[in-house]
Amino acid sequence: MNRAHWMTTVAFAGMALLGANLATATTVQKFTLSDLAKKSETIVRAKVEDQASRWDADHKEIYTFITLHVLEPVKGAKGETTITIRQLGGTVDNLVSTVPGMPNFKKGEEVVVFLSTKDSAGYPWVMGLQQGKYTVTTDENGIKHVRNELDGLKTLSPNGAMSEAKVSSDQPLNSFLDGIKTQLNVDGKVQVDPTVK
Repeated sequence: MNRAHWMTTVAFAGMALLGANLATATTVQKFTLSDLAKKSETIVRAKVEDQASRWDADHKEIYTFITLHVLEPVKGAKGETTITIRQLGGTVDNLVSTVPGMPNFKKGEEVVVFLSTKDSAGYPWVMGLQQGKYTVTTDENGIKHVRNELDGLKTLSPNGAMSEAKVSSDQPLNSFLDGIKTQLNVDGKVQVDPTVK
């Protein structure tokens, strides 16, 4: 390889890396928690049982299929014990397809997910990309909390303003779920007496 050809190759590689850095964010419509609760077909607290990636039938896109074991249905999913969702991207053989802003799942983790209606292939998607996935953690006192991790996601509000989404602070899981149930006016919500101050 002559020096000029080597320099050209290095220059193209550098531009490719710069392009990759510029393309690390995804812009999506901003959803409040109330929006997510009302627009979702299904909301569940679940444990990630498995995930697998594969090509679509046309060998054009890689999809990842995440199997969730339902621990608590919050909206919809009555009687369902497992739900399989799909999302763009994943790893097949040595090829990695990444979609910035898509939620990441780990086998064994506990999550609260807000899901869309099923697509034409019969799978729901996470609403608003990372906005619709909350990770459940347990603190040193055994109390469960949720956190929404939004790295690399830019949101667009209804008035056209764009902003960088931020990781939410931890919230107690029970309060978080009670808030959603109150929004939806469903069974299991906390009953508040408006006469008590």
